[in-house]
Amino acid sequence: MTPALFRLALILALAAPAEAYAVRSDWAAADEAKMRLLLAGPREGGIAGGIEILLEPGWYTYWRHPGEAGVPPVFDFSGSENVADVEVLYPAPERYDDGTSVSLIYRDEVVFPLVIKPVEPDKPVTLHAEVVFGVCSKVCIPTRASSVVTLPPGAPHDALSQARLTRFAPRVPKAAAPGRFEIESVAVVDEALMIDVRMPDSTYSDLFANPPQGWYIGQPAFVSRADGTSRYRLSLAGRPAGAEVRGQTFWFVAVAGGEAIEEEIEIR
Repeated sequence: MTPALFRLALILALAAPAEAYAVRSDWAAADEAKMRLLLAGPREGGIAGGIEILLEPGWYTYWRHPGEAGVPPVFDFSGSENVADVEVLYPAPERYDDGTSVSLIYRDEVVFPLVIKPVEPDKPVTLHAEVVFGVCSKVCIPTRASSVVTLPPGAPHDALSQARLTRFAPRVPKAAAPGRFEIESVAVVDEALMIDVRMPDSTYSDLFANPPQGWYIGQPAFVSRADGTSRYRLSLAGRPAGAEVRGQTFWFVAVAGGEAIEEEIEIR
């Protein structure tokens, strides 16, 4: 099974209630937040897990690309045991405009689903996570938390862990659905990208961009909608001096209602 198919299988499996066994760690304290780890039973050759961050009321933290301001989360699993690899998945964020900059955030709480590959699937797995993340309200604070949890074979069912994973896994962007929900085109127009997104009609929709590393630019702004396609404009002001646009790779996440897709686009 490819990584993409495993991620899809994990999301679909967690989206449906199941009496799978699961465990959770104690809460670890951080500035204006706390964090714990969740582990569920094997799913199609791997283990489903999550990093849950609960923030104090009115505080928020950031997506993998924080936008024009903020601190992206950094995850370190090097202290884990019987773990070959951990992939962190990111639920779709929301846009926050404070009047001077646009950030991509999670308010109040978030669970980052994990895809965990054990070295020996039939033996206990111990996940040790060191996480550095930013928390913001009227001020912003870089903080950190450390937590550890062990999933033994045949661990008892933990309904709370399963419920938390079930709630956030479906928010992870999926592959595009051609003809219904997809990035139709990306074109360079003057000093901007014009992005056309075919998306379902919804009372809430948005588009987020994860630009090339070292590009400190803003986020797409909505321009218009016609015939099921929404157009966004992404200003390229702030990119590195002399940097070519064509040949660069952007990640786009589009959100429409309760759905989200993600596409990697090379600018041509």
